[in-house]
Amino acid sequence: MSVPNSKKQKSNYRKTNAIFVVFTLILSLIMILLLGFNVVRIALKKSNATGVTLKTETKKELTNQYYQIGNNPTAIEKEYFNELTQAVNDNDWSQDKMFAYASAVVKSFISDFYTWTNKDGNYEVGGLQYIFNEKYLQFQEEMRYGFYSDLDLYISQYGRENLLEVASVTIENPRFGKPYTINGKDYDSFWVDATWEYKNSSKIDVNEFQHKARFLVVNNNGRLEIATIEDRMS
Repeated sequence: MSVPNSKKQKSNYRKTNAIFVVFTLILSLIMILLLGFNVVRIALKKSNATGVTLKTETKKELTNQYYQIGNNPTAIEKEYFNELTQAVNDNDWSQDKMFAYASAVVKSFISDFYTWTNKDGNYEVGGLQYIFNEKYLQFQEEMRYGFYSDLDLYISQYGRENLLEVASVTIENPRFGKPYTINGKDYDSFWVDATWEYKNSSKIDVNEFQHKARFLVVNNNGRLEIATIEDRMS
């Protein structure tokens, strides 16, 4: 049996190993450069699409005994908030007036919560002031990771001005509900069905987003608040 030339083998091994090391270093350098380029590209894209942070505009005069309109309100938000203020100021507990009050709360909530054109990111959940106090924090957290979870991405990709903006809300069949009980306390309640339309957008298909729901509104010492939102109306 012949013995291999060990010196020649070692020389070939060193050459092969050196080539492999050089190739690995070059490949690693290319990957680093590509990664860095991609990070910069995404950052520039987001910066260009998002633009500057919205200047906060709060109409202090649009306020009443229980509510104050949200930041950077749209025209429809102002219209519905004025309806809500009228309902609050009526101070009338008759059936028709209470239905009008509950409907105005739902319209004000929808026009704020489902509008994204006046929001800066997923931390800015709209309509929170209309949520039942006992569920406020839970709702805020759930929506940041629910309906609002992709808002930052939408803003960076399509531009804030091209996102959802509620154009109109239609209220259907407001009615009394059973007493709503939580933490051992009963609250008078109302069911309010609603559908809404969005302004058209050239960047996103607004028809893919929620446009109807059933709301349970409770009477919290004269202040009506939304305790439950059901996506489907039967």
